[in-house]
Amino acid sequence: MKNKYFLISCVFLALYPDASYSMALIAGTTRASPSLNLPTAEADRALRYAASLENAGMPRTAHALYHESATLYQCLLDSSEFSHVSELEQIHDSDSSKKAQSSKESTLKSYLTYACMRLGYLSHDALSDPRAALRLYKEATTISSQPPAEAFDGLGICIESSGGSLKEAVASYKKSLAIQDNGMVWFHLAVALERLGEAEEAEEIMESLRRAEAKYACLVDSWGYVRFHTRRTPNEELNLYLGTRDMLKIGIEAAMDLVMNQNGLLCEFGVATGRSMRIIQEFLPLDTKLHGFDTFTGLPLPWNDLPVGSFSTNGNIPNVDGEVYFHRGLFRDSIPRFLESSTDEFQPLAFVNIDVLMYSSTLDILEGMHSRVVAGTVFVFADYTSHPTWRQDEFRAWREACKRFGWRYEYLGFSLATKQAVVRVTSA
Repeated sequence: MKNKYFLISCVFLALYPDASYSMALIAGTTRASPSLNLPTAEADRALRYAASLENAGMPRTAHALYHESATLYQCLLDSSEFSHVSELEQIHDSDSSKKAQSSKESTLKSYLTYACMRLGYLSHDALSDPRAALRLYKEATTISSQPPAEAFDGLGICIESSGGSLKEAVASYKKSLAIQDNGMVWFHLAVALERLGEAEEAEEIMESLRRAEAKYACLVDSWGYVRFHTRRTPNEELNLYLGTRDMLKIGIEAAMDLVMNQNGLLCEFGVATGRSMRIIQEFLPLDTKLHGFDTFTGLPLPWNDLPVGSFSTNGNIPNVDGEVYFHRGLFRDSIPRFLESSTDEFQPLAFVNIDVLMYSSTLDILEGMHSRVVAGTVFVFADYTSHPTWRQDEFRAWREACKRFGWRYEYLGFSLATKQAVVRVTSA
């Protein structure tokens, strides 16, 4: 049984490595008595399975399992027999029994809170349902008497992404910061305040972040770039916190003319577990071909805090249904093979999702595919801004390729939540 909870702890730590809430939750489970947790076996199973499916790049299935686990934990909490689910009922009136019961209830509430937060995240990021995410994060803030700071941050993001009140988002960010100091949340707060016209308070926070460590200072630099390129968008129409699925949807919809009328190519570079590829498929006709490029052995070089081999699938290609074709190997090798083996008919590049982090890999893609880039080609960059080396990686490679090949472009969207940017070539 102890091994069971150690595995749960590892999953939580992998999914939320920087969250103090997860660390507290882990500590709570390792102290729990096996006899207290036996009735939660089915709920625990669903939670573990959901986490493994999420790590495997299957967000929709993971969402269903998180929902199952949340329902089971809630049923346990609501059950009239809740106080009799352990052997401690024999000494129910003793102080030790009451303390154990309180601890058990607290653990169940922690699990339920966590499940709601993962449901909220997936609803926003992978299912394009920020209103559902809003309800779930709001629920996560009410389950326990000590809600986690991350729940209020997620709530603020979903308020903004669903077109809610900026004042309400500001209040949520401030509640998060009252629980735990976090540079990312300070950044979210500063951006919201600036958009509300509270320039002095926003600038004070931004200046503090500029002097902070690189992972927070870069956010201010990124916001300056995004703010400049969205300056003509009315404030009420500007959505800066769209999830991954919504950003990919913007790109796919913008590229559909090339896909339908010119048999344009759709490609993804950096497939890993296939999460975004499965999302892309949801927007395409069933017979549309989708090409995925990856080594499936992870990063070839270290990147920021990530070691060599991060995102490796141990050479295993993900199981993705439909007209999906995978091209294994380094991009500088696999792209020429792909283009040489394609049909005699010229196929322009309609849509490409680039999720490779590094400058060198991004440049290999842009140089390798440049002959297929035309006016209307859409690029989605997964890590364009908001990380310490953003000006030296995908952003730099894109700007250099544009200068070299004479491409002109326009931005279709940015997301401060996902670091993505959607770019359409206007002339090539």
